[in-house]
Amino acid sequence: MKSEQDLTAARIAEKVGGELKTDPGLTINRLKGAAAVDEDCLTYVQNRDYMEMAREAEAGLVLIQPELYRELEEKPPAILVDNPRLAYAKAYELMPDDRYHQPGIAGDACVDSRVEAGEGVSVHPGAVIRGPVKIGSGSRIAPGCILVGQLELGENCLLHPGVRVMGEVMIGDRVEIQSGAVIGSDGFGYASGDKKHYPLPQQGRVVIEEDVEIGALTAVDRAAEEETRIGAGSKIDNLVQISHNVEIGPATLIAGQSGIAGSSTLGRSCTLAGQVGVEDHLEIGDEITLTGKAKVSKDLQGPGIYSGIPVQNHREYLKLEAQLRRVPQLKNRVEKLSSEVEELKNTLSEYKKEQMGVENGRHRK
Repeated sequence: MKSEQDLTAARIAEKVGGELKTDPGLTINRLKGAAAVDEDCLTYVQNRDYMEMAREAEAGLVLIQPELYRELEEKPPAILVDNPRLAYAKAYELMPDDRYHQPGIAGDACVDSRVEAGEGVSVHPGAVIRGPVKIGSGSRIAPGCILVGQLELGENCLLHPGVRVMGEVMIGDRVEIQSGAVIGSDGFGYASGDKKHYPLPQQGRVVIEEDVEIGALTAVDRAAEEETRIGAGSKIDNLVQISHNVEIGPATLIAGQSGIAGSSTLGRSCTLAGQVGVEDHLEIGDEITLTGKAKVSKDLQGPGIYSGIPVQNHREYLKLEAQLRRVPQLKNRVEKLSSEVEELKNTLSEYKKEQMGVENGRHRK
């Protein structure tokens, strides 16, 4: 749970590491963008236009770069930071989070007698929890969630309505999973023969480390053997497929409609843009960025940006794209040159005929 203390300017400045330019006891109740801010709100500004919006709305407190602050004739209540947007995100961690916070087990929730729940756990109506499930203190399980199997849910987690967790799953502290996500479903593994597909046992587990966020309708499959693992602090968007035995390093970002096939590994601090595809049994190193729709079919090592189908160094990809954009122009030039060559051939042919006629005339004389 986020802090429930009064959110003062002094606390915010300490949290974001900024220089305070207002009353330390100034109290803030909400965080809003510059276009929707009012007098009890914290906002951030990146340029003069947003500063004008914030000033007209009489924002309670502004996160702003020192250079921009010095340019202002009328100084607003402010905290000076190098990166206002990042500071705004850090300040959000101080805001109380009471979503689905209703300690206790609802009367119409179906909870197994083997469930062990810590202090302050909230289980809402329609939730089903079956098996030897351990739920850490302060965690919140919203309506319609289903948790079945040998599960451990850490402290201060939030499962939004309709989350499914099954099989053998370990979830760390402060994990947030959005509606409709499925954690621990069987991996897609078959042996084919005799014109049939025989399912292989999927009997491993899923480990989700602390501070992970998983988007709506995302699937994280349990391993065939051993484990599927999501590293600490990773953030996964909606509609993402994490297949069996995949390992994702800490602090990795994966955008929507991406898919990682079985037994592939991603290193630390990687970024996958939308609709990226990673084939099975590949290794992707640390600090690698894959741009939208990239298709990875080979191992990648060394920090960098990669793009295209098949994936390649981003600069090489841009060069190739530039060359491809010239193809229509080159086609027109080739067609024009071909036409000119034909004209020259015809002209040369006529010239040869004329020369032959001249030579024949001389011989007759």
